[in-house]
Order: sequence, then structure tokens, then C-alpha cells
Amino acid sequence: MVKQLLSNPSIKRGYPQENRPWAIIRLLPNAQTIIVARFRNRQDADDHKRLLHRFIPNAEFEIIFDLPNEKQEENQTQALI
Repeated sequence: MVKQLLSNPSIKRGYPQENRPWAIIRLLPNAQTIIVARFRNRQDADDHKRLLHRFIPNAEFEIIFDLPNEKQEENQTQALI
């Protein structure tokens, strides 16, 4: 199931992450998290979170406002080159 969530087509390769600061994270055991999807606005994130709860009712999801730092942006840029 996690692999399906990671292959989210809404996250396009090479598209700046700062344009999608609202993220849905899945809370995993041992205080681990994984970003499931990113959105431009909070309302879209809320709608998608409700959809996720319908399909995966036992999972815990949270919405966060996550701006990437400069080091993350450099790593993403280098990975694309």
C-alpha cells in the first residue's frame, strides 16, 4: 500500500517543492513518517486526507506546512542533472 502512495502522480519530477508546501504525512511506528502527497493549498490537502481515510481507515495521517530548506533544494537539483 505504501508503494502505491509513493507513486503519487501529483508530485512531478523537477517541479519545485516550494510551490506545494502543504503535505500529508503518514504516521508510522517508531516515530517514523512518510510524505504521501503535496498540495498547493490546504483545502486540497484536507480533501485528499478524507479520501485516504476512506481507503485506509486504520492509518493515521496529518497535514503539515513544509517548506523545503536550501540544502534539500540543492540535492533535488543535483539529482535531476
